[in-house]
Amino acid sequence: MARRFVLLFKSTTGGLRDEREMTIPEFPKMAHEGGTQALTTTPVVGVPTVDYADQYVPGSETLASEEIRVTVIGSGYPFPRRAQASGSILVEVGNDQRDIFIFDLGTGALSNLASMQLPVESITKLFLTHLHADHMGDIFGLMGSYAKVGRTDPVEIWGGASDNPDRGISKFVEHVSGALAWDRASLAGHRATSGFDIEVHEVPWDAPAGTYDRDGVTISSFPEIHGVNGAVGYRLDYAGQSVVVSGDTRPCQFLVDAAQNVDLLIHECFQSPAAFAAANGLDPAEMTAALKSEHTIPSQLGQVLSLTNPRMGVVWHLDLSPGVDDVMTEISASYEGAVTVSQDFTVFNLLPSAVVARQAKILTNPPVVHGRSRREPITEAQTPEPGWFANERLDL
Repeated sequence: MARRFVLLFKSTTGGLRDEREMTIPEFPKMAHEGGTQALTTTPVVGVPTVDYADQYVPGSETLASEEIRVTVIGSGYPFPRRAQASGSILVEVGNDQRDIFIFDLGTGALSNLASMQLPVESITKLFLTHLHADHMGDIFGLMGSYAKVGRTDPVEIWGGASDNPDRGISKFVEHVSGALAWDRASLAGHRATSGFDIEVHEVPWDAPAGTYDRDGVTISSFPEIHGVNGAVGYRLDYAGQSVVVSGDTRPCQFLVDAAQNVDLLIHECFQSPAAFAAANGLDPAEMTAALKSEHTIPSQLGQVLSLTNPRMGVVWHLDLSPGVDDVMTEISASYEGAVTVSQDFTVFNLLPSAVVARQAKILTNPPVVHGRSRREPITEAQTPEPGWFANERLDL
């Protein structure tokens, strides 16, 4: 069944209000409750030239040369749960290199990424929107664990510079590498250690910039209003199609400018302060101040979508536990276009002719998938063994 709402729009002159009726569909079950469909008002925008299955089965569909596939690896917020990993977006493109890009890697996202059956050697491009733990918490697994299962190429990490160098991406990477020193030393002489290497790319914190341009893919960055200087969002363009990932931000003109008529706008959105406070046992007044100063709430997101007019808007970073009906009602008060509330494993296929939203089937025990390394692996000299090992070793 569908629900009907009467929406009231104020005129720009302050006169009579425009009264309009709109139908919002009943949403299917959420994925963690057994649902198999995307939470969306419009699962298909346009007319697809590809016949897609109802659910995406990882590894079963080859991308067309002009196609982009976007998978929400982590849809949640700072509190990671089995139902929702913290924030992470996977983007695959159909170029000859079959490039893979990860935008943020929050806690819990790496195990979800494994379910997508992608070669570990290809997971080498990470774009961080900011350095809150729920957007980078799985970076140690990406660096240390993936180096142990076959990735020998360095990882490239992009992220915001800062007006305070101690808070920029370069200093962060320096600390990550230092924290992995024991892990790396334990492999020296036995396994390739070049997979622990990080190549860092700082992007401006105070102005839009061209950030990446290779093999038909361009990625630009833009500043956002979140916490302190250094938070950024990204726009990816490939084959005439585009994706914007907001990271965390309050409504921001830089994002609106970057996302004009984008194909897919993935924008953070918290529940309304009252709903979020009630769901998490927090003070409503404190949440109102915190969310409005650093985040976007549903009524604001509707206005951002109206200003940018994407082919499909995506609600991301949302705690789903209070439900999605009220969120969609608030968004629809100022925006009537296609909107999807992302869950873990919500998949979007972008073609020139259409945008399609689906859910992927979850592989709970996936094997490691291997591909081709792009550089020769480097193995360091073995770390000297502590003397007491020889006396206490049991040669069984």
